Amino acid sequence: MATKKASRIPNPLALNMYVLGYDSKKKLVNVNQAVKENLQTYLGQYRMVTDAINIKNAYVINIGVKFSIMTRPNFNKNEVLLRAIETVKTFFDIDRWQVNQPIVLSDLVYQLSLVDGVATIVPPVEDNKQSLPIVITNKYKSANGYSGNLYDIDTATKNGIIYPSLDPSIFELKFPGTDIEGRVVGDN
Repeated sequence: MATKKASRIPNPLALNMYVLGYDSKKKLVNVNQAVKENLQTYLGQYRMVTDAINIKNAYVINIGVKFSIMTRPNFNKNEVLLRAIETVKTFFDIDRWQVNQPIVLSDLVYQLSLVDGVATIVPPVEDNKQSLPIVITNKYKSANGYSGNLYDIDTATKNGIIYPSLDPSIFELKFPGTDIEGRVVGDN
């Protein structure tokens, strides 16, 4: 009986590996136990006898993005806005993100500034307590199709960098069609 209890105690020297999978629409989901066991079996042939690996699910933090731009003169504002939204989609393409990668807002601002017709990025007025150039919000309501993970992005933001939680997590822009709110506030 003591042996069974000892086997349930996690090995403090074990390597924790955090994984997620994709669903049919390439949205992040937790993997099932069968996938974890198959991964454990596969990795078992490459580890030393004394190595131990715990395979766990990472957390998904769903986000929304708000930004405002000013366009250059003689550019169609709608076309510039559509290109800017496409740039945000590309920036948050899940293939480019890793577990525990922070969001560096200056990188996103730089990418938006490269969009043809964008004169400047203007900090959004609403929901912008820290006067950041771009506002990232947590989308968490399970009823709306999100992960259900509530995350305080304001507290996690330091010097224009949004840090993930200490628990292994990844930021995901799940529904780009509705989770990106871009606005043209004028031209330069």
